[in-house]
Amino acid sequence: MQAVLFPLVQNFFTQMGIALDTIELNCQDEVAHIYEVRIQTPDSKILIGVHGQTLDHTKHLLSRMCEKIIGSHCTVHVEVNDYLKAKDERLYRYIDSKIAEAQLKEISMTLHQLTSYERKKAHDYIGSKNIPGIVAQSEGEGDERRLHINYQKSILPPDFSEDGIWI
Repeated sequence: MQAVLFPLVQNFFTQMGIALDTIELNCQDEVAHIYEVRIQTPDSKILIGVHGQTLDHTKHLLSRMCEKIIGSHCTVHVEVNDYLKAKDERLYRYIDSKIAEAQLKEISMTLHQLTSYERKKAHDYIGSKNIPGIVAQSEGEGDERRLHINYQKSILPPDFSEDGIWI
């Protein structure tokens, strides 16, 4: 399927007038039809737009075009000059700082202004770190949905040390 989709993807960006240094199309999941387009270009500002909005719209449009060829649902992720990778790394540093603050102050925190994508990334990241006493939870609906980093003080019986050894 990659061989069929690659000309469409390449033509899509060429017709937009985007100068392409490199373009790759990789299949991430053949059954679920998930593909990743990796682009290196001097025109990254045009493709990414303000806060990545143009990139989101481009991804959506390209996914719908590929669906026409495949004949079923398709997801196309578009990475331009490692923009999303850098964005994720900034998000993880922010989450780490908020976790450290919650632990230091022994408080729970609410993170405002995260997109659904960022909340999902944050949930996965916090879960993967498996930090005792830190739990991520989302609450609210629509634009009012917020991520909460809940701090739960470790409660050990008084006769046990932190490493679980009987004193």
